[in-house]
Amino acid sequence: MINAITDTDLVYNIVEELLAGSISGVFINARAVSGGRAGSKLRGVVNPMLANNPYATRVKQEGNTSGGPIIMGKYKLKTHESKPNWIRLVPFSDNRMGNRSGFAIHGRGKRGSDGCIVPADFNAVKLIYSLVKSCEKTGKTVPTLAVVAIGDLEYIDTRLKNLRHTA
Repeated sequence: MINAITDTDLVYNIVEELLAGSISGVFINARAVSGGRAGSKLRGVVNPMLANNPYATRVKQEGNTSGGPIIMGKYKLKTHESKPNWIRLVPFSDNRMGNRSGFAIHGRGKRGSDGCIVPADFNAVKLIYSLVKSCEKTGKTVPTLAVVAIGDLEYIDTRLKNLRHTA
């Protein structure tokens, strides 16, 4: 997995809720969330069992039930074909997607994240979008992203255990 990190422009760490790296020499460091409707602008809708839970990456959104965080692996960044300030995440062929798709980087909204990466600061979304768009226009190499789960997994385990006991 270390090669995945060093061979990409950006890294999203589910555990640390951090999107960091650089595109075309511009550094990006943003707090970001994924899954469980995290990033929603509505109060009380986030599913804490799914939000930023690296063990729940295979949970797919079904109807009104939220999905887990983005699948770990590598992605190419591409501007969305119709939505401004949305960056499509196109999985590399060797990602094990587990019947999940449609991931993106986008701003906060009513729904929040069912697996997409949602930076807390919309300026980060706009910056990434403009950098990716510039790469596309000038024919530069398509930026890439690695999604990992590195850090204090013991904290995640304790958080989930406490949630189970209060449910």
